Amino acid sequence: MNKTDAILKKGNKLFEDNQYILLWTKFFGISLVTFTSYYVFVKAKSHLLKLNGREKIYLMSVTYSLTKKHGVSARSVIDHTYLFKDLSEAIANRNNEIYQKFFKASTQDKAKKYAEQASCHDVKKFRK
Repeated sequence: MNKTDAILKKGNKLFEDNQYILLWTKFFGISLVTFTSYYVFVKAKSHLLKLNGREKIYLMSVTYSLTKKHGVSARSVIDHTYLFKDLSEAIANRNNEIYQKFFKASTQDKAKKYAEQASCHDVKKFRK
């Protein structure tokens, strides 16, 4: 079994669609942020891309702002925002305009955008 297969098998999926899988793994079972790695698997190319430190910190900062400052539940971040899809697309297109555009915004602005997505979904669900 190669590294890609091992990570796909053992990694915890945060997001999956027909193009990407976003996974996280623990180092020796330790789930501290420092020992956690994030990967994007690009299905069309069968490439596994590891998030670098800057990308991981950006993701952690956005998710922290979403959950702590905007009050969005972790489940709602996963189910009702495009954060992980957008992140996966950006990582798959490093050194490209998509990547630059995603990481250009401040983490607070990015969190606000995704909080609005989550709240729109919650309002629609509430009205039904």
